[in-house]
Amino acid sequence: MAAGPSRIVVTGASGNVGTGVLRALAAQLPDTEVVGVCRRPPTHGEPYERVRWHAVDLAAPSAVADLGAALSGADVVIHLALAVQPVRDEHYLYRANVLGTQAVLEAMTAAGVTQLVYASSLGIYAPGSGTPVTEDWPTTGQATSVYSRHKVMVERILDEFELDHPEVTVSRFRPTVVVQREAAWLIKSLYLGPLVPRSALGLLRRRELPVLPLPARLKLQFVHADDVGDAVVRLIRQQVRGSFNIAADVLDTAALADLVGARPVEVPPQAVRALVAALSAARVVALTPGWYDVAFKTPLMDTSKARRILGWAPAWSSAASARELIEGLADGAVGTSEAMGWELRPRRDVRGGIDRVHDVSLVLWGLLAFVRALGARRARTADAAVVVTNLATGTPMALDRVLERRADPVALLAPVAVVAALGATVRGGWAAVAATGVLQWLRMAERNQRKKDVITQ
Repeated sequence: MAAGPSRIVVTGASGNVGTGVLRALAAQLPDTEVVGVCRRPPTHGEPYERVRWHAVDLAAPSAVADLGAALSGADVVIHLALAVQPVRDEHYLYRANVLGTQAVLEAMTAAGVTQLVYASSLGIYAPGSGTPVTEDWPTTGQATSVYSRHKVMVERILDEFELDHPEVTVSRFRPTVVVQREAAWLIKSLYLGPLVPRSALGLLRRRELPVLPLPARLKLQFVHADDVGDAVVRLIRQQVRGSFNIAADVLDTAALADLVGARPVEVPPQAVRALVAALSAARVVALTPGWYDVAFKTPLMDTSKARRILGWAPAWSSAASARELIEGLADGAVGTSEAMGWELRPRRDVRGGIDRVHDVSLVLWGLLAFVRALGARRARTADAAVVVTNLATGTPMALDRVLERRADPVALLAPVAVVAALGATVRGGWAAVAATGVLQWLRMAERNQRKKDVITQ
């Protein structure tokens, strides 16, 4: 198929992997019509402009029928669609990822599509190997990870589909963690969460982190989205069956720490997992124990088969890909689709929401101090809830000030004022009113300073 297929359908085309695939299709198969399938089709952005979009929710009961128009006349389906959030809604993730794949296969059969390229994952491999594994390593996955269990289920579904439909060429690629600058918002929301301040990520970019605690014996591989896209095009052109590991070189703890200029400090893996579980349960970080297990317990991947059969080799090293991601994280980079943080991010500005909750709780703290000073009976539970909420939501701002090494009056006075307000609130009276008033004044000064910083940037 030297000239390439006439029409290709890409599910999940607006996501992280999809964006890399679209760039590769545009560069290597410019005459092929590309049809994109996703829930929220992009309206602009270079990777998406040549794509004919269909809005389809693969988790919907009507998915098979909804896919009919998109798959009509297609030669190839590249199935990349993957729901990873909400991370704790296993029922929805099953409908989107497992039942959604079944819907794609049924629609393919009805449309007579004869080639499928499926995005599998490193997460399907069983733990237990100290060396990189080939594609014949057991694919029982990580039992603690919803993501891994669902990927394993889909692999079994594809096994049965291949037996029932020998006329269809099924190609599976198993990538490690796929990164690019535009994936920063997605990676942050999945692994870090909203409480990690931008200034901390800037510290990583500037390579000013002195030490970096990491699970002992941790080794990771990354792969750039553009290298994944190149592998997908090779699978299409060569119409090759089977599974292929897609990854760049291996980074150990020393190499991972070197990315941010830090000295690695190895920590017992189980201690790290216990901490992740506690922070995840408290919603402090987005990373779940299951995702930690996929990162730590999944074996490294041997990519010899892809190099030998496909002639594929990554143009990006793991370190170069990771550095591009770090730059994107520090800049707050987003892609130009909702799946990559474009219109979705402003509407769900979690950090902005946290700041608003902080401001509201600060006003309530002052009002409670005022009514208590007038003689109203203290409601300890309500008072404590307001104060705790204010302290928790003010933590990101406090971290920003520390990491930015600010020495202005607000930065110097804020911690002293908080401690004074806490003490005055415990004692009650007009001192608490004055102390919370000082906090209000400092918060107003902080907002004014931020506005000036934005104007002068």
